[in-house]
Amino acid sequence: MTKKDKKNKDLDHKKLTFAYVPGTTLIHRLNPISKLVFLILLTVTIFFIKSLILLAIIAILIIVLALLSGISFWNLIRKMRFLIPIFLISILLNIFFNATSADDIVLFYLFGLPFLPIRRLAVYYAFRAFLFVMILYTSALIYTYTTSPKDFVYSLMRLRIQYRYCFAFIAGMNYIPRIEEEAKTIALAQKARGFGLKKANTVKKAYKLVTERMVSTLVSILRKGHTTSISMENRCFGVYKERTNLIEVKYKKKDFAFIIMCCLIFTLILLYIFGLIPLPPIPSLYELFFA
Repeated sequence: MTKKDKKNKDLDHKKLTFAYVPGTTLIHRLNPISKLVFLILLTVTIFFIKSLILLAIIAILIIVLALLSGISFWNLIRKMRFLIPIFLISILLNIFFNATSADDIVLFYLFGLPFLPIRRLAVYYAFRAFLFVMILYTSALIYTYTTSPKDFVYSLMRLRIQYRYCFAFIAGMNYIPRIEEEAKTIALAQKARGFGLKKANTVKKAYKLVTERMVSTLVSILRKGHTTSISMENRCFGVYKERTNLIEVKYKKKDFAFIIMCCLIFTLILLYIFGLIPLPPIPSLYELFFA
C-alpha cells in the first residue's frame, strides 16, 4: 500500500463514527487496558454525581481530551451531531413524564398554557441525562479512535484470557465501523438509482427506503460474517489452547502511572460527592440563576 492510499484510508476512517485512526498522541501510546480502566472509573463515577455543574465540567474535560487525542473540532462536532435530537427528545420525555409533583417549583408554562408547566426537577433530569450521554459517548469515541483492535486483543491475552474469547469479542467490535461503512455504501447505491432521501417525500416511501437500507445492510453483514467464519474454520482456529503471537503489547511505566492517577482523581471526586472532604458544596444552577 502506497503512502497516498494509506492517507486516503485514514481519511475514510475519520469519517466513520467508531473507527481506529493511527496517531502519535499520548492517548494513542497508552495501553488499551489502562484506557479501559479509565472508562470504567469514569462510568461508575458519573452515576454518583448529581451536580449539573460538576457534570458539565467533566464533559468539557472529556471534550478537551478528545481534541488532544487527535480528533479535530469539526470532526468531533460531526460525530456528535445526532446527540441534539436525543437531547430534545430527552427534554420532552422528562418534562411530560417526570417531576409531575405539584410541590416542585414551576419555572414557566410552555406556550403560556397552565396545563403545560415546566418544572425545575424535569429540566434537571433532562440536562443530567444529556450530560450522561455526552460524556459516555465522547469517551467511547476517544477509546475507539485511539485504540487498535489488535492491540486490545493482545492486551487481553496478556491478562491470561483465552485467545478464543478475545478474538470473538474483537471480531464483534470490528463489525461496528464495518456496518456503518456498509450502510453508507448502500445509501450511495440507492441514491445512484434515484431513490435517495429527497425522493422519500411520503411516509410509505420513507418506510420503504429505511426498510430496504436496513435489510440490505443486514444481508451484507451476514455474508461477511459467514465468510469470516469459513476462513477461521479453514485455518483451524481454536484447535490449540495456547498460541504464540508476533506482536507483544507490554505494560509500561506510563500505563501504571496513568491508572494510579485515574484511581486517585476519581476517588477524590467520590469522596467529595459523599461529603468526606471538607470542601464547600457546588451550588446548583437554580441557586445561581433563579435564587
